[in-house]
Amino acid sequence: MLCSAFNDRMKRSPLKRKTPLKRTGRKLRPVSKKRAKQNKLYSELRKVYLEENPACEVCGKGATQIHHKRGRIHDRLNDTAFFMAVCFECHHWIHHNPQIAYAKDYLVKQ
Repeated sequence: MLCSAFNDRMKRSPLKRKTPLKRTGRKLRPVSKKRAKQNKLYSELRKVYLEENPACEVCGKGATQIHHKRGRIHDRLNDTAFFMAVCFECHHWIHHNPQIAYAKDYLVKQ
């Protein structure tokens, strides 16, 4: 009670900078150089994998996406041992039903 009454009476002015921030003119990269190389390799691996596995591994329809069973962190992005060709609907289902997906080995503990 005492604290809320104190906060109601305290008014703070917004902080102001005395000097503006310096602009270096250099833009930040959206992804690092290392990740850009990984992304380029991934797009090639993805294309080849989908050509070799044209059917969804869950329902049998045409596969349009790659599901990463162990996630895409670090070097797992390009680890084809954990790739799975899936259609959009099945990929959505896998991520929205993780308990069943773990039981059917569509997801693997990291």
